[in-house]
Amino acid sequence: MSGGSLGGVVFPLILNALGDDIGFAWTTRVIGLVTVCLLLAGCILLRPRPGFRRHHAATKNILPDFRILLHPAVNLMTLGVFFIEWGFFVGLEYIASYALANGIGERLPYLMVVFLNAGSFPGRWLPGLVADRFGRVKTMIVTNLLCIVAMLVIWLPADGNVVAVIVFAVVFGFASGSNISLVPVCVGEFCSTQDYGRYYSTVYTVVSLGALTGVPIAGKILAQSDGAYFGLIIFAGV
Repeated sequence: MSGGSLGGVVFPLILNALGDDIGFAWTTRVIGLVTVCLLLAGCILLRPRPGFRRHHAATKNILPDFRILLHPAVNLMTLGVFFIEWGFFVGLEYIASYALANGIGERLPYLMVVFLNAGSFPGRWLPGLVADRFGRVKTMIVTNLLCIVAMLVIWLPADGNVVAVIVFAVVFGFASGSNISLVPVCVGEFCSTQDYGRYYSTVYTVVSLGALTGVPIAGKILAQSDGAYFGLIIFAGV
């Protein structure tokens, strides 16, 4: 899981460094080539876990089954993850444009994603260690409260302050990292290994609607506010 955030640090730096020298198109090709090579290496090195027995999964075990949502605990968790995803991508997508709109240099806005992913790197595995001791759902609650604090206490009053925006990016990256690593584990607490595909696909069929609509709604709020980010941040944080 932490590998994704590490890529989120490296690839923007590559794009920033090569963009002016070889152009956007060739920079994209370089990144694509690196990605293909890494994926091929991963496919070659990947091995099944010891004791794994290959079998064909039945269709009913991988397709969404919305009867699962009749279980109150699963329903509540799905609703919670929906709202997490609704706000999470707003911070991720708009941090760079916020920096540009507030005149934070020419290069620094593009590095905000780097700072966010740098915070996400430990945020994807440290909460997992805490979750093993205190519980997955409890840890998710704490880290998402920290996301809200980062949004409303650091980002909202930042008013374009460079240090405050960088601090927000790192703190939000760390706190939101658990959304990537712990949500699948939380889903697994409600089902057996054999039923995991069915539960996960059901939960994320619903959650995907939050991920799909959050950023456009935030963009509409931004447009209605004449470019002021106050309403957008409130939407994402609340």
